Amino acid sequence: MTHRHPEGRARPPLVLIAVPEDTAVELRALFLRVAKAPPVDLLIVHDGRKALRALFRHRPDAMVLSLRLAGLSPWRVIDRVRDMSELPLLVVDTAYDADDAVRALEAGADDYLTPCTPERVVGPLLQARLRRGRPAPRKSQLIEDGWLTVDLAAREAVADGNFLDLSVLELDLLTAFARNPGQVLTREQLLDLVWHEPDADPGRVKYAVHRLRGKISKATGQTAPIGSVRSIGYRYRPPGSS
Repeated sequence: MTHRHPEGRARPPLVLIAVPEDTAVELRALFLRVAKAPPVDLLIVHDGRKALRALFRHRPDAMVLSLRLAGLSPWRVIDRVRDMSELPLLVVDTAYDADDAVRALEAGADDYLTPCTPERVVGPLLQARLRRGRPAPRKSQLIEDGWLTVDLAAREAVADGNFLDLSVLELDLLTAFARNPGQVLTREQLLDLVWHEPDADPGRVKYAVHRLRGKISKATGQTAPIGSVRSIGYRYRPPGSS
């Protein structure tokens, strides 16, 4: 598939490459050599959490993931990528390991590449995966602030690079906060925005916010940035915002 610039010109497919810094130059050169028909754009990151953020922010057409990636375990990255997307996923390793190959493929990787893979095979393999890739959602379907991303089309959310396992109600509640960062939302406003029942029992808001905070904290290891405003309601402040 191809994306289009705002003025309508098609651009090459985007491939996200998540590899350690010491192998980035070599792998970038490899994919620039082999991915020429059609050419591709490359986006390179060196950390597992940054890879997940880039996945949501840039919506690549394929991903190349090293099993030697720093930060978040590459195995967890594979799990979260598959939680969020069906995009083509190519795993690379520094040497062939049958156990790792089986584990990667069973976890959801489409291919397992090593230095033993002939270079002339890599290009056609990547192009074949790109042809089968799914279209990326439109940018307008995303709410992003650098820490939190809510995908309105896929009904998914990621906080600080961590996939959030939310119920339908919890995702709707998080969406309301994400659309109004820094603003105090009263319980009545939340009942209207999320439940569409402004006159309902305000107590339901308290318990829903409590559950949402707990899931965010569990996924990120951080205190959820949703604060209580006494006697009024709640406010979401993206970490790092003033």
